[in-house]
This record gives sequence, C-alpha cells and structure tokens, in this order.
Amino acid sequence: MSLSKPKLVLSNHKNLSPVASLLLALSTCLVVVGLSACTNSKVTLPAADDGLVGTKVTMGDREPIWPNDDPSIPDGKGVYEAQNCASCHGADGKPVAGMATVDFSSQEWGRKQKPVEQYDFITFGKESDTTKSGHEHVTVQLKLRPPQIWNMVFYLRSLSTPPLTDTEISDILPVFGGNCAVCHGTKGYGNGPLMKGNILEPAPANFQSFPRFYDRTDDVLWDHIANGIKWEGMPNFLGKKDKAKNITFDEPYIWRLVGFVRHFHESNKTEDATRALHAQEDKEEKEKKDDTSNSPKTQP
Repeated sequence: MSLSKPKLVLSNHKNLSPVASLLLALSTCLVVVGLSACTNSKVTLPAADDGLVGTKVTMGDREPIWPNDDPSIPDGKGVYEAQNCASCHGADGKPVAGMATVDFSSQEWGRKQKPVEQYDFITFGKESDTTKSGHEHVTVQLKLRPPQIWNMVFYLRSLSTPPLTDTEISDILPVFGGNCAVCHGTKGYGNGPLMKGNILEPAPANFQSFPRFYDRTDDVLWDHIANGIKWEGMPNFLGKKDKAKNITFDEPYIWRLVGFVRHFHESNKTEDATRALHAQEDKEEKEKKDDTSNSPKTQP
C-alpha cells in the first residue's frame, strides 16, 4: 500500500455513531501523515559527535606495533640522524650538557633496558617527560612509522652494546648448535629435535618472538643462560665447558651468547639486505624440504 495514496478501511463503520466514525477517521489520518513525513526527514548527528571523525581515531592505544621483520640497526642510525637526536643525546649517545641526562653509551644502563619500553617512550612519551634539564622529550608517533621507531630503538641499544658481526655469529653458531639447538632449533624457533612430538613442557623459548624477547633486558637473558630456569627445564651454563669446541662458558662468553640470542630478532644489516637474506633462507629451506620429500625411501 502506498503511503502517498492511503486507502482507509474502517471495519464495521456502519455500526458506529457519527461522532465515533469521525474520530476514528481522524486518528487513522494522523498515523498515515506521520508515517509519510518520515520519508522526507533528514537524520543529522549532534554537534557533539562531530569529533568522532579525526586523525587520531585509528592511532590505537599505547600498545606496541610489532615489526614485520628484524629491526635494522644501520637504518636506525639514519632515523636517529634525520630526527636530529644528536643535538641532545650526542652522535655517540653521550648526553649533551644541559640537554639530556641519559647516557646511551653506558653498557650498564643499556643492559637494563627492555626494547619495548624504549619503543614506548620514544613513541608515546611519559607523563613525566620533562628531564632534570627542563626539556620536554618529543614523541614521534605522528612522525615515524613503527618499523622506523624499532630501527632507532635497536640503534640506540647498539651504542652501548654493538651487535655481533657476521664473523662472530659464525664462530658461535657451532657452539649454539652443540648446546642449545637441541631445544631451541638452529634458527631459534624453539623447534629443536627434542621438541618432536611436543614432548617438552613448557616449550623452549622461541628467540624469533618479538613480544617475548622485546620484553626482556639483556641482564635477564644473561641470568637465564648463566643460571638456568629450573621450573622451565632451562639448564645453567655458567662455568661449564664444551670440550669439543674448546669453549668455557664464563661470564664474557655468556654475554656473547646474549648477543647471539639478540641476533635472531635484530639485524646488523639494512632493511633491504635483511629482507634479501631472509628470502634466500626461505628459498633454501623450501629446497631442502623438497629434496627430502622427493628422495627415495628405503624399503625395510
């Protein structure tokens, strides 16, 4: 039935008095007119709701946005320089007098910092951003993309603890393979031979996990390697020897192992070089699996 051309049907209107019939007709017309008026009405948002649409709506809460790949220390240096951080923190991380108080080059300080907390401070700032010098620390949430911020975080960390070189990584790899890979896997994914059938509980740590290891300080990683984690089955290594590799797990060597663990989730190469390296590793891994699946099976 079209509202523009209503048909009024009054049941048993002959049995109603003239006055009742008139009242019924009028009430029906009012309903129809009200309905027809809705078709021409406009719905507008109250002025107070106009602020719902803005640039900050999709920025999210103070939650870290994890990187898609290992943060690049060399590219982080470029971000540090482009943001003119050296004007307060110095080119080498040593604070400029009257401008900053934190010494990024301090190894003692650096080993106590969680990457995720450094990301949080650089991105969002803190309620007490003003330093002793009276300068307010700027935030970069609206200036830099999360990958750029992570790059800068790990560049800052490198000022106190330089990342392992490729040569150092190659030297430690056999030691890691003979003592750690049985649980953590050669790539650090926590999928070593002992994890076949998921027989270990809890599962060995996945060194490639950004949320887990960006929430750990270097001091904590050293303690876990040196003294173990009894309730998780992690053995202690401090003071032990690998006679086959002629290695003693003393304090300095365990710090090298901390750097080795970090290399699974940071990069001493540029972003482009890191992506190319990982693409090559993925290709080699796929070829290895294909060769295994296509190799002839021996008959019992």
